[in-house]
Amino acid sequence: MSKGVRLKEYVKKYFLVVLILVFSFVYAEIAKTPPSDSAEIYFLDVGQGDAELIQKGDFQILIDGGPSDAVLSELGKVMPLSDRKIDIIILTHPHADHLAGINLILERYGVGVIYSSGVLNTTNGYLEFLNKIKKKNVSFKVPKAYDKIIPFANSELDFLWPGDKYLKQNLSNLNNSSLVTKFCFFSHCALFTGDIEIDEQASMFEYYTQKNLISLFEAELLKIPHHGSRNGTNEKLLKTVVPKYAVIEVGADNKYSHPHTETVSILKKLTIQTLRTDQGGTIKFELTKTGIAKN
Repeated sequence: MSKGVRLKEYVKKYFLVVLILVFSFVYAEIAKTPPSDSAEIYFLDVGQGDAELIQKGDFQILIDGGPSDAVLSELGKVMPLSDRKIDIIILTHPHADHLAGINLILERYGVGVIYSSGVLNTTNGYLEFLNKIKKKNVSFKVPKAYDKIIPFANSELDFLWPGDKYLKQNLSNLNNSSLVTKFCFFSHCALFTGDIEIDEQASMFEYYTQKNLISLFEAELLKIPHHGSRNGTNEKLLKTVVPKYAVIEVGADNKYSHPHTETVSILKKLTIQTLRTDQGGTIKFELTKTGIAKN
């Protein structure tokens, strides 16, 4: 075989390899993109912490960022590769297992707006967070109770609690400053609770009961508060929300023994389908006009 023929064969093989790689990349990106009439919710496996991603096409809402850089690799698996912006970030409260990953995200992604309760906190992690959003000129908002926004068509994001109740307040239990939010796509909803504890839930439910709006908490999908701790879940919560699915975000063999036996028992008693990130990794749900289902 002449040198010229060998060169042509080499070029053909090289071109074929490049073509296969390009096709694989394009296919992977298409596979990540949900149909136009659906949205996705991911409970990201970030270990002992919380991070939830709501996604429709190239629009993302991130609720908390977990305790480490694990959130970066998880986002990379589910977001389009070319998408380097997160439109909305919600920091439920400034504990490190919800905040630390957000600080890393701020270094690597553009961010449209951040919502939080505005509670006072002087930890290094939170001061770093405030410095980064100021440096990057990211909009920071404290929603009032029952504020709502429309992230994209056929959707609604409601800020149910605590509103500005704890704005610039020095709270002894930061768990109870958690932003509680409800996301709906068409008429199918998910409730996100941060680490809100039972005593604060009682105040929240009383507030909405007095306004005859307690039904706002009904949702087919519930993020169980505080990683399944006994101080975050009781029958009152579950019978108010009436979820079909419950998700516990928790690290394997964690030092807190989360989820606590009491929480698991209540969920079982009420026959609520329960999923855990320590057992199944990242958990994905798909929302369409007709329903919400684990994918």
